[in-house]
Amino acid sequence: MYIIIVGGGDLGYYLTQLLIDENHDVVVVDKDQKVCERISSELDVVATQGDATEGKTLEKAGVRECDALVAITRQDETNMVVSLLAKELGAKQVAARLGKVEYDENVLKKLGIDIVIHPEAAAAGYIAELITKPEVLDLAFISRGAAEIMEIEVTEKSKIAGKKVKEIENPSGSSIVALYEDNNLVIPDPESVIRVGSKVLILAKREVADSVRKIIS
Repeated sequence: MYIIIVGGGDLGYYLTQLLIDENHDVVVVDKDQKVCERISSELDVVATQGDATEGKTLEKAGVRECDALVAITRQDETNMVVSLLAKELGAKQVAARLGKVEYDENVLKKLGIDIVIHPEAAAAGYIAELITKPEVLDLAFISRGAAEIMEIEVTEKSKIAGKKVKEIENPSGSSIVALYEDNNLVIPDPESVIRVGSKVLILAKREVADSVRKIIS
């Protein structure tokens, strides 16, 4: 996927790193030239310095060709404007970080926001799942609680103990997002092995949650 990230702070940096590791094409947009230089040099990606609330900046970043744009600056208003502009310019999918929870769903849709990311859920691995696996979650998850995040401890009796992530049959509408191993959060890849004693973090729509528990536990 071709993904544009607006906001190159710590979250933007780690999200970029994660998406690159998953072989996605990423462009970062930030107002701060030093932030852009750091990302360009350390992650070897294109980082565009500019104001993403201006069409010319998003055009330069390739918004018309992008599969997804993620607006994760610290200001709701900025993320909303960027989302509206990006969708009007042709972005296929738009995700925005919003600090408030009371925004009306219809308003968000009019703004072109397909996925809402709340600060408490703003982990790089979580966001990567949202934008690269749209079948897992949609706006309904945020607005109406149509999905849940499950944390399951792996015991010796667990059906997934010792298996690789790619060997686990996840029901459609669910995905393994992260692993907790030795108090460290690990973003798994298909070859990651589920170890006894670790905890598995799973995103799942509510209608498949029970099926997931039966498979995982």
